Amino acid sequence: MKIVVFGGTGFIGKVLCNELAGKNQEVISVGKRKSGHGFTQGWGFTRIPFTRGILHRQGDIEDYEFVEKCLKGVDIVYNLVALSPLYQPIGGNRKHDEIHRRGTENIVRAAEKCGVKRMIHMSAVGANSNAETAYLRAKGNAEKIVKKSSFEWCIFRPSVVFGEGGEFISFIKKIAPPYITPLPGGGKMRFDPIWVKDLVEIMVNYTNSDFKSGEIFEIGGPEIMSMAEITKAIHSSKGRPCVVVPIPMVMQKYLMAIAEIVPSILLPFGNDQYKSLKLDPVTKGNDVEKLGKSKKELMTMQAYLAGK
Repeated sequence: MKIVVFGGTGFIGKVLCNELAGKNQEVISVGKRKSGHGFTQGWGFTRIPFTRGILHRQGDIEDYEFVEKCLKGVDIVYNLVALSPLYQPIGGNRKHDEIHRRGTENIVRAAEKCGVKRMIHMSAVGANSNAETAYLRAKGNAEKIVKKSSFEWCIFRPSVVFGEGGEFISFIKKIAPPYITPLPGGGKMRFDPIWVKDLVEIMVNYTNSDFKSGEIFEIGGPEIMSMAEITKAIHSSKGRPCVVVPIPMVMQKYLMAIAEIVPSILLPFGNDQYKSLKLDPVTKGNDVEKLGKSKKELMTMQAYLAGK
């Protein structure tokens, strides 16, 4: 079976490609050119090495002809392409629409033309065309395109994903230093973080087993944690204390408004990041058990950090 993974050079993409190749699938990893779309964006670079035998292609999903060439003779396509919601993209929030919606549109149109049988689309918890942030709106609009496609499809909406090569833990370290740690609103924002290898295993097992077209799954980890709890866990794993000092959300709003007018390459935050701080990316009903995984089997963030 021939499988293409768009976003295959990214954090989740590399783990997925290795998992698929380990099951004797013919895998093509498609990643962006090094010129990129912005500051440490989602389908960028990761330290995890590829399994031998995976074919690589570089290009731009905004280029329809390139996408079509990638999909000729392909059975299954995974779309993992994503800009990071943690940073404001270079070029502003319109880049979310260009990459998530228009990129998905190109993949779906080319997949239909090339006779692709099945698409697995990576979205996000909270994706909705009427969502608060440009990132989630673009993700919601991309989902609409997938749902209208003529081939088999399913959508995965993970909460925050952590693991080797991921940006979430390093992001927390950057914005929340140890000892005296200021956090917006005291760090009450909640997540149910999932380990990248657990997420990938769930996706691949579902795709290769009793696949049912038209399903949408929200995927989270074994426990719900606040930003403050995650920050403390990260620093305590290195033996560093962490006392959280709340930053009023009003003050944070003004700081982000100032950041909005500074070029993204210098300060990659803006109003979208402020709005994100008021959202809880927690699954409404964690579907991991529906997909054959017990929460007890999943890696906790504390266990992952302890092994680092």
